[in-house]
Amino acid sequence: MKASDLVREYRKRARMSQVDLADISGVPQTTISAIERGTDPSWNTLKRLAITLNITVEDLMGTEVKN
Repeated sequence: MKASDLVREYRKRARMSQVDLADISGVPQTTISAIERGTDPSWNTLKRLAITLNITVEDLMGTEVKN
C-alpha cells in the first residue's frame, strides 16, 4: 500500500474525518486530502499524523495496515 492508502485507512480506523484529523494534528485538511489523493507527505507531516493516529511513522511508510 502507498502512504496515501495507509493514511486514509488508519484515519478511518480511528473514526476520524479529514477535518477531525486536521484539527487534532495541526496538519491542514487540504494537505491531508492531497496526501490521500497521492501527494507524497513530508517527514514532519507523517510524524504529526502518526502521533495523532497513535501509530508509528514506519506504519505509514509500510506496505500494509497492521492490526
